[in-house]
Formats: sequence, structure tokens, C-alpha cells
Amino acid sequence: AFRDKYMLTAGLSADGSSRVGDDAANTVSLAGFPFGLFYSGGAGWRISGEPFLSNATWLEELKLRVTAGMTGNDNIGEATATNYYQAIKFRQTVGLYPAVLPNTRLSYETIGQLDAGLDFSVLGNRVRSSLDVYRSTSNNLLILTPVDAFLGEQYRSENGGTILNQGVELNAFVRIIDNPSFKWDIQTSLSMLKNEVTSIKGGQMISEIQGGTIVNMEGQPANSFYGYLFKGVYATQEEADAAGLVNGRDVHFMAGDAIFEDISGPGGVPDSVINEYDRTIIGSALPDYYGGISNRFTYKRWGLNVFLQFVSGNEVFNYLRYENEKMSDLSNQSTQVLDRWQYQGQQTDVPRALWDDPIGNAAFSSRWIEDGSYMRVKNITLSYTIPDEFLAFRYAEFYVSAYNIFILSKYLGYDPEFSYSDSQIHQGVDYGQTPQARQFIAGIRIGL
Repeated sequence: AFRDKYMLTAGLSADGSSRVGDDAANTVSLAGFPFGLFYSGGAGWRISGEPFLSNATWLEELKLRVTAGMTGNDNIGEATATNYYQAIKFRQTVGLYPAVLPNTRLSYETIGQLDAGLDFSVLGNRVRSSLDVYRSTSNNLLILTPVDAFLGEQYRSENGGTILNQGVELNAFVRIIDNPSFKWDIQTSLSMLKNEVTSIKGGQMISEIQGGTIVNMEGQPANSFYGYLFKGVYATQEEADAAGLVNGRDVHFMAGDAIFEDISGPGGVPDSVINEYDRTIIGSALPDYYGGISNRFTYKRWGLNVFLQFVSGNEVFNYLRYENEKMSDLSNQSTQVLDRWQYQGQQTDVPRALWDDPIGNAAFSSRWIEDGSYMRVKNITLSYTIPDEFLAFRYAEFYVSAYNIFILSKYLGYDPEFSYSDSQIHQGVDYGQTPQARQFIAGIRIGL
């Protein structure tokens, strides 16, 4: 740092990991072991410290920041790149077989990021904000590549994908009222994100999950939902005959069946057959916007804090609704199936009930994809700080808090905010986890 106005920072690290292969790509060899070289650097300019702003008494701080760097991720499996054998018992004999198809060139996933930021503060810090614009590229992503069946395995781990993340993050604080006995503060955060798979081996990678399908496709968000476009239900047999569609097993769609859009065929044009060629991206679990707003009111020794959080632009696969509305076996179903198609001319968006569903009415489609946007009153806390000592303590604050008070959402499931797994492939898939409970807490904070 120079004169507290000009700042530079830099870092370099050599990281070694037993998880990467002995011949890992994009590494350097140190003492015979592969090491990844990663770096970071940044520069800052406190513009408010320059002489040309010395008369701007209302300005507390104005600082420009630029940072860049690259980091590595070795979360690619404990022994994915290692050639080892697994023991097995067969007819009272113990044998060994190759546990994996080793890839000695398996290497770190690397994340390179460029960030530009601006910090701003005025009016005695009554108004503060920070704005960051970033661009992050993840290279050498771990993918599972299908291999020939005679190798005895389904997949081989490789580095073969690139994902681009870019967005804007804004944090702001404003003191609306600043009287000696009453204060009102607003603090907010807003993030905007755009995600795109820029390259992947083979152009796309399709993965099956319970009840649905996920695709990583060039030019589209990572882990997008991949299925049919649901357009309603054939009300009459004449309507179904006019469409003239069959499924992949040459079964004709009838009155009461789901209407799926005939997008393409083997020749790249619609062929009146609903099969894998008609699957398309039907949603993404990644939101366009997310953030929160906190309002804090202070009156003498009383305090009231209200926090709201929101998410917008994400889709959710409602697997629980799929199980409760598929009508293909003797499983108990929800009351929604009372609206199923039952007679000629009936207008409904719930297909007819069919044992074992030979036509595929319950196939993974946009029928099960819902808007996951919501706004939740996450927390309300009322507190009171005593004016004098409390028993043997110098400080005491009594408070009551309420969490998860109510939510505004069009989602038909229990709760649009859920987490089934820390795996990215399961993000946005609602398998019916227990919803967040409404909580009420009373307590006291004390200090010596």
C-alpha cells in the first residue's frame, strides 16, 4: 500500500493432491509429483483520497478494485485416477478385479475469475454500497464419459468441460432516519447470475436422476431439466386423431392422453413420433436473481428487525407431485387426480388414468416443472436492552424472534426452499423433504 491510496496484492501457490493422476494435465512436476500452480492478484485505488476530491466533504470513501486469479478443485474422487483392484468373493474363492478405469491424466478442475468492484460511502457513512461485476470460468470439469461395454465399466472419469458464470452483486446500506431516539436502517443484497456450459465433450451430457433427466448442453445453463413440452390433454378422440401422434413404441395417443410437442425426429424435422428426439430443455434450477432485505428500527432501547429473502427465475422439479398424480399403479394419489380426463369433450389438464402408463402420460415433462420463485419473511426479532446493570452482568438484552413466518410463492409443493443433496445434479429437485419449520424463540443476551 502507498499513501493508503494505491494498493497491490499478489499470491502464488503450488498445491499437491493424491487425488490427481500421476501424469495430471496442466501441472508441473516437483520431486516427481504433480503440482497445480495457482495465483491471485489485485489492485485498488482509493479515489476519495486524491486532492481533486479534498473539498467533497460529503464523500467518505470511493474506491475502485480489480482482482483476478485462478484456483483449483481436487474434489474429483479419492481414487478415481488410481489403478487399483477390488476384492470379491465368488463360490468360496476370493478374487481381484479392476475397480475403476484409471485415468492417470486426470487433473484439477480450475476456476479463473476476474472481478471489478466499486466501494462507495457518503454522508457520514449513512449511505454505503459496494458493487461487484465478475466473470468466472471453470475449466477441466470432471465428467463421466461412456465407454465400450467390453471394458467392464460404464464410464471413465475425464476432464472435459467448461462453464462460464458471470454476474453482478450489490450490497447497500442506508440510514433513512437518524434521530437520537429513533433510527431506521435498511440493508439489502442483490445478486444476478448467468450460467452457461460453453464446452463439453460430445456437445452434451445427459444424466438420469430419479423421476427425471438432467442435461449439460453447450450454450445452456448447467444441469438443466431435459424432457418433453406438455401442452395439455386431448379432449376428444377427433382431436387426438387429427394430431396423429404415436409414442416410441408405436402406441397411438388417444382422447384423454397428454399432448406433447413434436419437436424433431431422426432427420431433424417433426416425424409424428414422441421419443427422445422431442426432448428439450424445460427449465433450470439456477435463479436469475436472489438476495435479501433487512429493515431495522431502533427506538430508545427497543429494537425491531425484519428480514426478507427472495429468489426469482428458477424452476423446480416437483417429484412429490409426480408421484401423487402419475396414476399408473395402486399408489395413493392426491385429490388433484379427481380432475383427470374421464369422458369425451372434457376440458382438463390432467390426463386419464392408465395402468402402467403404456402411452407415457406421466413422462418427465414441463408438466412437473414449476416456478420456484419466492419471497419469505425469514425473521422478525423484537429486543429490549435494559438501561442499567442486570444482576451481576453489565449488559443484558431480552429478545423474542420468529423464523419462517410466511412465504409468497406459486409453488405447489411444501416449500420452494429445500436441499435434498449437496450434489449439483440434484439442485432444484424436490423429493419431498420436511419443510422448514416455523420457529418462535425467546432469549436473553448477557455480557460481563
